[in-house]
Amino acid sequence: MDPAIAESIGPVLVLLGVCGTILMGVKLRYSHKEKMRLGEGGSVDTQRLAEEMAALRDAVHGMREDYAELYERVEFAERLLTKGSAEGES
Repeated sequence: MDPAIAESIGPVLVLLGVCGTILMGVKLRYSHKEKMRLGEGGSVDTQRLAEEMAALRDAVHGMREDYAELYERVEFAERLLTKGSAEGES
């Protein structure tokens, strides 16, 4: 092989190697981000966040039940007050 050809092909091969390495890194990073987006990462943080979300949903459900009960009590008290004031005026 002619040394001039080898000298001109060397930088091209190095450039192809560097570009290939960069493309493989980008592909691996994208695949990892896609798995995390789809929930396939399996990380501890994702599991912890899912548990905290479930706990928050339960807390909101409990507060809604408490609010409904409180509303019923207020309505009952208002009816008693209205009934008592109507009897006092008569």
